[in-house]
Amino acid sequence: MLPAIHDSGTGEAVLFLHAFTLDASQWDHQVAALSDGMRCVRVDLWGCGGSPPPPDGEPTLDGFAAAVIAALDSRNIDRVAVVGLSMGGYLAFALWRLAPERIRALALCNTRATADAAGPRDDRLAMAEQVEREQSVESIVEPMVTRLLSPGAQVEAHIVDPVRGRIRRCTPAGIAFAQRAMAARPDSTALLASITVPTLVIAGTQDAIIPAPEVLAIAGNIPGARSVELDCGHLSNLELPRAVSDELAAFLVPATMSS
Repeated sequence: MLPAIHDSGTGEAVLFLHAFTLDASQWDHQVAALSDGMRCVRVDLWGCGGSPPPPDGEPTLDGFAAAVIAALDSRNIDRVAVVGLSMGGYLAFALWRLAPERIRALALCNTRATADAAGPRDDRLAMAEQVEREQSVESIVEPMVTRLLSPGAQVEAHIVDPVRGRIRRCTPAGIAFAQRAMAARPDSTALLASITVPTLVIAGTQDAIIPAPEVLAIAGNIPGARSVELDCGHLSNLELPRAVSDELAAFLVPATMSS
């Protein structure tokens, strides 16, 4: 089953992978900034945005990564630069495990390489059960907003209202699938040394979900990776869209030329 895929612009392809509780529209600012010279491809996780419900079977990010590769094949897209934020970063690692030859550059934003500890894993599974029991995502909207955005961004309607809307576009099945897949993801720390493509790491100094030092540790373990700290919360590309777009443009153009 293929996820919904959104395809804008022309040029070398860039695959954008969204964060948990959001959808591909998370990247609208970056698509507007980059699609004049790049082919911006975005996918919605199953049960989010325009994607169909999750398939039967054990939820895994590796399984969704395989579906993403199939979606790229359906568009005759071979090699891509991959930009992933939070859960999107976990998916980027899954893609690297599955098909490193398909990736020409990596931008890892507000994400971590380690697997969940027992407490966070239990919290994920509890949320999955909660939304399935309630058959609604409404009870997680405000708690997620508080975690995802810095205090300053939470009072900016142009930032916080679209985040609420994106969460509400996820189905309970989509939220449950994502949480169970993330809870089951492997530790990718040992994978980092094998990443041989140009890599950019972006961290937020006010990130309440993945503290900046943990994000920056990724760059320290990837040969030649460059890191950037921005004054924002977990959703760096929504709080500081121009800064993130500028960083990606400066990174992706040289990466495209060297591919």
